[in-house]
Amino acid sequence: MKQAAALGLLGLLALIVQGALAHALPPPFCPDLGFLVVVGIGSCWRGLASGLVLVAVLGWAADLQSGSLFGQTALLRLIAFCSALLASRQLNLKGPGPLMLLTAGLTVVCGLISQAISATFVDASGLGFAGLFSLLLHGLVNAIAAPAVVGLVQRVWSWASDEAGGRSLHIDSLRGQS
Repeated sequence: MKQAAALGLLGLLALIVQGALAHALPPPFCPDLGFLVVVGIGSCWRGLASGLVLVAVLGWAADLQSGSLFGQTALLRLIAFCSALLASRQLNLKGPGPLMLLTAGLTVVCGLISQAISATFVDASGLGFAGLFSLLLHGLVNAIAAPAVVGLVQRVWSWASDEAGGRSLHIDSLRGQS
């Protein structure tokens, strides 16, 4: 429960910081911090059901903030979480390279799914060459920011975890030894 609360607060803080950054940086150059927190949660979370609930809440919060089709961001966050969860169980994501590659790929896939949803429900125009270039550039920006954000998520996870090494008192018994 403590991990969910700490990571939930971190996800909400990421949305606030991202909103402030969006005023200073144009859209493809502003990393999607909420998305990166979800990728970080997927890389360290253990349970599927509780993780889905946490990520769905963060997705709904992003939906409220963004003004997009309601539920779209929540769905994309669930896809990103499940993909990161599966990838972290099957692949070695310890170094920055694999994590950056995963994040860039997830950004592009989620962007394409978002475009397809928008085209289906609100009759949006196609992506086009400029839109595809912007999406690839956004994937690169997210990939560059991923190691720092995911590292922060993992540090918060280990801090909030009951199994943290420095948080429990461990007394070695010396009985029976000469």
